[in-house]
Amino acid sequence: MKKANNTTSKNSLPPIPKGFGLPFYYATLFNIEVAFLVDRKRVLPYLENTGLIAADFAGKAIVSFNFQNYNGQFPNGSSNTQEIELNIVVYPESQKDNVAMVSAEDYLKGEEQTKLMGHKRVWVPCDSDIAIKAGIELFGEPKFKTTFTTALPSLNVPDVNTWTVTCNDPKNSKQSVFTCVADVSKLTPVMAAFSPITEYGKFNNKLIGCRWNILQPTNLYFFNKAESSKRVKLTYGASSHPMKKDMEKLIGDTPAFALRTSMSAPAAIQTRAYYA
Repeated sequence: MKKANNTTSKNSLPPIPKGFGLPFYYATLFNIEVAFLVDRKRVLPYLENTGLIAADFAGKAIVSFNFQNYNGQFPNGSSNTQEIELNIVVYPESQKDNVAMVSAEDYLKGEEQTKLMGHKRVWVPCDSDIAIKAGIELFGEPKFKTTFTTALPSLNVPDVNTWTVTCNDPKNSKQSVFTCVADVSKLTPVMAAFSPITEYGKFNNKLIGCRWNILQPTNLYFFNKAESSKRVKLTYGASSHPMKKDMEKLIGDTPAFALRTSMSAPAAIQTRAYYA
């Protein structure tokens, strides 16, 4: 039997470039995502000629950004990576008759079970060269290198309850694209099971999708306008990078609608010494 060519057949999968292997297992992941409900007209220019349609939530679209701090374990050591995805919630035009139309709340709870709704990544700043190369070559991500300044909740410093993330300008780390400060302490989360998360990109000018699974419980919070202003503060910096301009166009001063967090469980614990 002639072996199928998995790189050119119409029904094949995109090839895996030399030097990479999939699946990729995360050893740890700290993740926060902030979601905004915006007028759908804002996102439409970003979807032209992509084969993607903005999910319609009663005339609104969801724009979100997440921050990921993750570790990968390898035979010769480990790597630590930080990155952000600026996303629009979409589905493929080719699947418009199959996608489950749900409310924005139900989508964020993970109830769109066809998993055709997913993320169109507008920008993906990242601080790791190999993660940037993998993101571009494997998943068609619009990725660029920069640095981040963060203060995240940690079991080792229990009095830090807020999530503070600054995406720095790639050329001048003293300037920022944006800073987000989120405080969900003392709030009761909503039950949610969002994974798998669908992510769309382009390979050889063709639309591709992949699935990302967060293997930790997710805490989901919804805000009304008054609560949002108390819990989430988004400010834009002096960076001239186009990501900042796109965030201002897509999000502007829209109050956050929802927020999700997840944190890896500790792998081990070292306690204090005693006299033996």
